[in-house]
Amino acid sequence: MSKGARGDIARQVAVMLGAIFQVAVAAWVGPAVGRISGETPTLVVPGDYAFVIWTPIFLLALIYAVYQALPANRENPLFRRIGWFSALAYFSNGVWEILFPAREFVLSQVVFVGITTGAVVAFVLAQREAGSGSRFERWLVAPAFGLLAGWVTAAFFVGLVTVLVATGALNGGVGEALFGSHMLIVGGAVACAVILAGRTGPVQGYLTYGGAVLWALVGVVANQYQNSLITTSTAAVCALVIAAILVVALRGSRATRGTGQRARPRVA
Repeated sequence: MSKGARGDIARQVAVMLGAIFQVAVAAWVGPAVGRISGETPTLVVPGDYAFVIWTPIFLLALIYAVYQALPANRENPLFRRIGWFSALAYFSNGVWEILFPAREFVLSQVVFVGITTGAVVAFVLAQREAGSGSRFERWLVAPAFGLLAGWVTAAFFVGLVTVLVATGALNGGVGEALFGSHMLIVGGAVACAVILAGRTGPVQGYLTYGGAVLWALVGVVANQYQNSLITTSTAAVCALVIAAILVVALRGSRATRGTGQRARPRVA
């Protein structure tokens, strides 16, 4: 077996194990994560219902992990490019699910950097490559990393607020509201940049990415409108901006497809 073949197998195994690991740990400690999160409420945390998004994220991750592990996909260029980044996101997520319930808030946020980096890089690379793949890959890989990357983009900045509240650096009031609003704005700006970076790829990808971020922001509005006008209004404005960016990206994709279709030569 060549060195390249061994590397491909190692990547396939890593992705599979990472996907199983994050789901298994979530099933084991899921209630504890919710309980600890409830003990450290912030003015930017979404409502509990918003976290149901992890169900399709985990399901798509498992399907992707199985599909990319098939022998026929061992040398797939798309999976070679995103494989190790997806494994990083999955394993980091599983580790975070262990650290956060253990109240290792600072360390868990450091690990969240790995989740966000792996997910966002995998998403952007997938958007660049998935367009040339099969229809199944466009409908699997693009949404799988669109949902994951979109949700963790929002969760990373919300998590920074949680860490500061949990460590006592923030104690509610205007200070927490202003910092939380700042994090929402920064997170929204990052989300817009990622959407624009991925707009040349499959529509399924950037729509699910933007949809996941919007889901988080709407969850903030629904959960915080009675607690903080500052964070609620900021989340609403960020949601409107991201929705506008999605519309622009979608129109651009349609225009590009239309131009491509008109440019095709007629066949007698």
